[in-house]
Amino acid sequence: MDESSLFDANQKVYDMVFKSTVDFFCLKGALDLNLFDTLSNEPMCIEDLAKATKSLPIRLNKFLMALDQIGLIEQKDGKWGLTPFSVQFFTAPEQHRNLTFVPFMDYLGKMIEPYYLNMADVVRGERNFTSFTPYPPRTRDDSDFYETLHRSNTFYPTKLLVERGDLAGVTHLVDMGGGIGDIAMALCRANPNLTVTLINLPSAIDLVKENVAEKGFSDRITPVAIDMYREPLPKCDAVLISRILYPFGEEFSQMLCQKAYDTLEPGGRFLLLDMNISDDHSPNYDYLTHYLSSVGTDFVQMVFKHHNTYQKIMSEIGFKNIRFDDAWDNILFQAVK
Repeated sequence: MDESSLFDANQKVYDMVFKSTVDFFCLKGALDLNLFDTLSNEPMCIEDLAKATKSLPIRLNKFLMALDQIGLIEQKDGKWGLTPFSVQFFTAPEQHRNLTFVPFMDYLGKMIEPYYLNMADVVRGERNFTSFTPYPPRTRDDSDFYETLHRSNTFYPTKLLVERGDLAGVTHLVDMGGGIGDIAMALCRANPNLTVTLINLPSAIDLVKENVAEKGFSDRITPVAIDMYREPLPKCDAVLISRILYPFGEEFSQMLCQKAYDTLEPGGRFLLLDMNISDDHSPNYDYLTHYLSSVGTDFVQMVFKHHNTYQKIMSEIGFKNIRFDDAWDNILFQAVK
């Protein structure tokens, strides 16, 4: 290693060992103390904040100094308040529901002791991954748990679809695995003549219906429970596969892309949106949290595949005019039958 490479490596190991520890456990501590909600209305002095969080003032003050250093809170005129960063990502999850990390922190925090701290035992086969919520989800509550997680990080995927997805002239889109409907509603807002058939599991259908009704899209978005692995898809002008293929290998991805091809008429459009897990210089830690859970089970197929695989699959199936966009850690392929 030359001097420059050694310094870069030193910075990386600092991030791995020190930064990751400080960032995560400071966040978890702040959430467990309910600091973000407590400070969401106005700044507070240390005495009032200690009382509200049931904390010892001298210890709380030390902890706040650490939170200040990593950018979560700030002190002005003798009072502690939230930074804009904290307001966006760690308060009011319903208000910020497509760009919030409260659900992720809650889930990952619960998994630390039973799973992540025992990764060596997991690899040895002495401990398995056991989700707190059954997957695939079986009940409305199960689906609500997963849909809350999934919708919490869809701001940039939606932005990529709305800004670069070509749906001009499309009147009927089939959204395969369309989640709770937030992405479909954004596409409908951007395309006034668009209607969507949204495919999800039976346990999630009522959640989707309620979500789209609340936003006034019941007449344009129809959720249906179709087994998209075995049943044919409805005929349509366009098919969207959004952020469901990233964990799976080439064979499974080809099967779903073929189903999209088969349901389209000639000239129909295909859009494939996925997270980018193939940037050699920037590991996708969102995906890695999913992937690490698969270490603890022998039945989940999770792989790393380059996004060029999708272009190969689409070409082999027969799609034409394939084009590619890469932005905000997401990828978008578009093609025509």
